[in-house]
Amino acid sequence: MSTVALFRDFHQDLPERAVTFFETLSDEQIRARPQSMVNSVAWLIWHMARVEDSGLNRLVANRPQILDEGNWCDQMEIPHRHHGTRMTSEEVTQLSNRINIPALLAYHKAVRARSMEIGETLTPEDLEQENDATFLRQVLYDEGMLNPNHDWGGRIVYQDTKGYLLFHFGVTHNYGHIYEVITVCSLMGVRFW
Repeated sequence: MSTVALFRDFHQDLPERAVTFFETLSDEQIRARPQSMVNSVAWLIWHMARVEDSGLNRLVANRPQILDEGNWCDQMEIPHRHHGTRMTSEEVTQLSNRINIPALLAYHKAVRARSMEIGETLTPEDLEQENDATFLRQVLYDEGMLNPNHDWGGRIVYQDTKGYLLFHFGVTHNYGHIYEVITVCSLMGVRFW
C-alpha cells in the first residue's frame, strides 16, 4: 500500500463518520460544554479544521489556507487565525457561543476536501522534505498559526518531514479529537456510534 493510499484510507474512515454525525447535533448540543474542563463540539471541529488547514496547506503543500481563500473568519463570525491551542476556558466558551455553525461545518468539509487533494499530489520525495526554520517561524508566528496570546518562547515546532506532518495534521491529530468529541457527547447523553 502506498503512503497516499494509507493517508486516504485513514483520512476518510472515522473522521468521515464524525462529519456525518456533526450534522445530527442540535445547535445547543454542538455549542455545549457539559463540564468546565471539556471543550464544546463546535470548538473541537473548529480546532481540527484549523490545525489541518494551516498544517497541511502551509507546512506540507506550501499553498494558501482555505481560511484565506474563502474569507472563512468572516463567514464563521470569529476573529481567530490561529489553531486554538492554549486558548483559555473563557475563550473556548466565547468561540463556542459565537461561531456560525453552518459556516463552521462548511469550512471543515472544505478543509478535508483540500487535504485529500494535497495527499493525492505528494510524491515520495515530497514526503521526505523538511521545512527550514525561517519558513516555520514565518508560518507559526508571522502568519499566526500559533495562538499569539500564549508565550511560545520563540520555539520552532513541527520540524519534521512533510510525510510526518501529513499524517499528524490530517490523521492522528484529528483521531485524538474525535475521541474527545465522543466523550463530550457521552457527557451530554448523546450516542456517537
